[in-house]
Amino acid sequence: MATALLHLDARQKQRLVHRAKLRGKSFSQEVRGRARSVSSSARRNGRGLSSLAKAANLSADRTIKKLDETIEYVDRTLKKARNGR
Repeated sequence: MATALLHLDARQKQRLVHRAKLRGKSFSQEVRGRARSVSSSARRNGRGLSSLAKAANLSADRTIKKLDETIEYVDRTLKKARNGR
Protein backbone atom coordinates (compact mmCIF):
# COMPACT_ATOMS: atom_id res chain seq x y z
CA MET A 1 0.00 0.00 0.00
CA ALA A 2 1.31 3.44 -0.93
CA THR A 3 1.62 6.07 1.74
CA ALA A 4 1.07 9.75 1.07
CA LEU A 5 1.54 12.81 3.20
CA LEU A 6 -1.51 15.04 3.28
CA HIS A 7 -1.49 18.53 4.75
CA LEU A 8 -4.83 19.84 5.95
CA ASP A 9 -5.59 23.09 7.65
CA ALA A 10 -7.59 22.95 10.89
CA ARG A 11 -10.90 23.73 9.16
CA GLN A 12 -10.42 21.02 6.51
CA LYS A 13 -9.58 18.44 9.14
CA GLN A 14 -12.55 19.48 11.27
CA ARG A 15 -14.91 19.12 8.30
CA LEU A 16 -13.56 15.67 7.44
CA VAL A 17 -13.79 14.53 11.06
CA HIS A 18 -17.41 15.75 11.19
CA ARG A 19 -18.21 14.07 7.88
CA ALA A 20 -16.67 10.80 9.04
CA LYS A 21 -18.74 10.83 12.23
CA LEU A 22 -21.93 11.46 10.27
CA ARG A 23 -21.16 8.49 8.04
CA GLY A 24 -20.04 6.21 10.87
CA LYS A 25 -16.51 6.00 9.49
CA SER A 26 -13.06 6.75 10.80
CA PHE A 27 -11.24 9.90 9.77
CA SER A 28 -8.81 7.79 7.70
CA GLN A 29 -11.65 6.00 5.90
CA GLU A 30 -13.24 9.34 5.04
CA VAL A 31 -9.95 10.76 3.72
CA ARG A 32 -9.32 7.64 1.60
CA GLY A 33 -12.86 7.79 0.24
CA ARG A 34 -12.52 11.45 -0.71
CA ALA A 35 -9.12 10.77 -2.31
CA ARG A 36 -10.59 7.94 -4.39
CA SER A 37 -13.46 10.18 -5.46
CA VAL A 38 -11.13 12.99 -6.51
CA SER A 39 -8.80 10.57 -8.30
CA SER A 40 -11.67 8.93 -10.17
CA SER A 41 -13.05 12.31 -11.19
CA ALA A 42 -9.63 13.42 -12.42
CA ARG A 43 -9.30 10.28 -14.56
CA ARG A 44 -12.73 10.83 -16.12
CA ASN A 45 -11.97 14.49 -16.77
CA GLY A 46 -8.56 13.56 -18.14
CA ARG A 47 -10.16 11.23 -20.69
CA GLY A 48 -12.63 13.94 -21.62
CA LEU A 49 -9.87 16.49 -21.98
CA SER A 50 -7.83 14.08 -24.06
CA SER A 51 -10.78 13.55 -26.39
CA LEU A 52 -11.34 17.30 -26.60
CA ALA A 53 -7.65 17.90 -27.38
CA LYS A 54 -7.76 15.32 -30.20
CA ALA A 55 -10.84 16.98 -31.68
CA ALA A 56 -9.18 20.40 -31.42
CA ASN A 57 -6.08 19.09 -33.18
CA LEU A 58 -8.15 17.63 -36.00
CA SER A 59 -10.04 20.90 -36.34
CA ALA A 60 -6.77 22.86 -36.40
CA ASP A 61 -5.41 20.52 -39.09
CA ARG A 62 -8.51 21.08 -41.24
CA THR A 63 -8.28 24.85 -40.73
CA ILE A 64 -4.59 24.91 -41.67
CA LYS A 65 -5.31 22.86 -44.79
CA LYS A 66 -8.10 25.28 -45.80
CA LEU A 67 -5.81 28.27 -45.18
CA ASP A 68 -3.08 26.69 -47.32
CA GLU A 69 -5.60 26.09 -50.11
CA THR A 70 -6.84 29.69 -49.83
CA ILE A 71 -3.29 31.07 -49.98
CA GLU A 72 -2.58 28.98 -53.10
CA TYR A 73 -5.80 30.23 -54.71
CA VAL A 74 -4.99 33.87 -53.93
CA ASP A 75 -1.43 33.43 -55.23
CA ARG A 76 -2.74 31.90 -58.50
CA THR A 77 -5.35 34.64 -58.87
CA LEU A 78 -2.81 37.42 -58.28
CA LYS A 79 -0.37 35.82 -60.69
CA LYS A 80 -3.06 35.67 -63.39
CA ALA A 81 -4.02 39.30 -62.70
CA ARG A 82 -0.41 40.41 -63.03
CA ASN A 83 -0.04 38.52 -66.29
CA GLY A 84 -3.19 40.13 -67.69
CA ARG A 85 -5.26 36.94 -67.81
